[in-house]
Amino acid sequence: SPAQLLSLLLPLVESFARARPPNVLILLADDLGVGDLEAYSASALVPTPAISALSAAGVRFTDAHAHPICSPSRYSLLSGNYVFRGRRLSSSWGLSGGSQLLPGQRTIAESFRAAGYATLLLGKAGIGGEVAALPDELRRSTEDDRVDWLLRRGRRLADGPAQWGFDESLSMVSGIQSPPYAWFNGSVASLPRGSRCWGTATHATRTGDWVSGKFAGTGLRHRRYTPCGAGDGHDGAADWEGHMADAHVAQAALGFFDRRRRARGPQPPFFALVATAAVHAPFTPPDRFRDADIRTWVATSEVAAPRRLHVPHSSMVAELDAVVGALMAALRSAGELNETIVVFASDNGGLSCATKQHGSWRPSPETPAPPFEDVSPERSGLQSPLCGANSSAHLRGHKGDLYEGGHRVPLLVAWPAGGVPAGGECGDLVGLTDLYATLLDLAGLAPPAPGQAADSVSFKRRLLRPRDGHPARSDLLVPSPPSWALRWSRWKLISLAHGSQRATELFDLEADPGETTNLLPPHNVSGQPPRASGEAASRHEATAARMAQRADQILGRGVSWA
Repeated sequence: SPAQLLSLLLPLVESFARARPPNVLILLADDLGVGDLEAYSASALVPTPAISALSAAGVRFTDAHAHPICSPSRYSLLSGNYVFRGRRLSSSWGLSGGSQLLPGQRTIAESFRAAGYATLLLGKAGIGGEVAALPDELRRSTEDDRVDWLLRRGRRLADGPAQWGFDESLSMVSGIQSPPYAWFNGSVASLPRGSRCWGTATHATRTGDWVSGKFAGTGLRHRRYTPCGAGDGHDGAADWEGHMADAHVAQAALGFFDRRRRARGPQPPFFALVATAAVHAPFTPPDRFRDADIRTWVATSEVAAPRRLHVPHSSMVAELDAVVGALMAALRSAGELNETIVVFASDNGGLSCATKQHGSWRPSPETPAPPFEDVSPERSGLQSPLCGANSSAHLRGHKGDLYEGGHRVPLLVAWPAGGVPAGGECGDLVGLTDLYATLLDLAGLAPPAPGQAADSVSFKRRLLRPRDGHPARSDLLVPSPPSWALRWSRWKLISLAHGSQRATELFDLEADPGETTNLLPPHNVSGQPPRASGEAASRHEATAARMAQRADQILGRGVSWA
């Protein structure tokens, strides 16, 4: 009978379902520090319930690292290599001579696609690229000229997500902060209303940082708007809306999940990299995300006339959490959440107080423009109400620094059906570079081919059993050419000497997690001589020498570092 036949087939179907490789979803935030999230810091000011729920559903890594800035980290995630193994020593950016990926370097997307996965990239690419069919005379011209030609005539990329192993993509070459301000469907620029020059606006602060986008007039307090001249090239799509970037990313992801749900027949597993604009400057949050008000406000301390200020950076943190929540809900609704490895991470450490004041570029009576004070709590001891919580929490430094606050990042991994323990915590030293080997390992696929993902180490065993055995790696390099840092056990060695590999700072992170005391001569952070002397000083110098030798081994694989 049909019922008997169904009872016979059901175990086979269930067995097939269990044998199907898992989906993989990487959620990559931009410039998000450990101090920005409730899952990592009790002092975080913005509620992030979706990210906290993801942390509770999986393993939270407390010693995970990226490069100190975004582009090298994105290259390392895609390639499994430290940045200096790519096209340029310190990574590629914009549309000046190709992406950071060298010919023959196989991305993680290509490895998953070769295993039968559907591959998707949404959001910021951030590793450079090339314009297709660019005239020879423009190859020696400026970046602005190449962008102008791309938008007005070429409209295609020759080195972009389509060449990096992604079947589908809706991407920005350099995010919301740099031209071209346009979306690319695969290799093709999406310009339904053509392109234009947007011009720039400069904050009235000593930092001189700029933002771009639509402005409500030219007489805004604390800003000056530089309109485009008659001969200026185009730098973006005519319908560009930077404040809606993550809404577009989320909508594209939800559409992808919905198409899979509606499709007839079994669908292949997917590998998706969703890279948000949040929380990179310029801080351009929408007022609402999917009908929810995400604006974050702070009251000033004036006794006579306290004000209520909108805090754009904090609103972008709230927007990021809303994006994560929407994607998790969609996966759950489609019945795919339990069969999806979900990774959440940031591409570098969090932002300084001064940077977080590069605020809203859409001022209105409802969201007044904040006073762009040039205040840094590290230098002045003052704290602007627009700074929010310290994005580095208890760590020293911020984005761009070789101190821990510059490169220690949130990393969450969840996969209930695959045995990743809910509510787990792992203090192992790991890097975004390791995701390549780890995710292939978790999915039951072959490891990276010889010569590929040279710096990626699988931490699958410790992910599934965080307290069993030993960490997957004993050391980790953090390159920031021409400088570098090396983590090994409790020790942190930094070389800040330009043009050489001379170590200049050694920290004992177990005794000094804030990196306040340099154990190498001539002095520590406060300018005082190191406390250690005699035998202890000799041990420290010997430790530094061993670590510098190890750094030389890593850097010496055909690399000219100077």
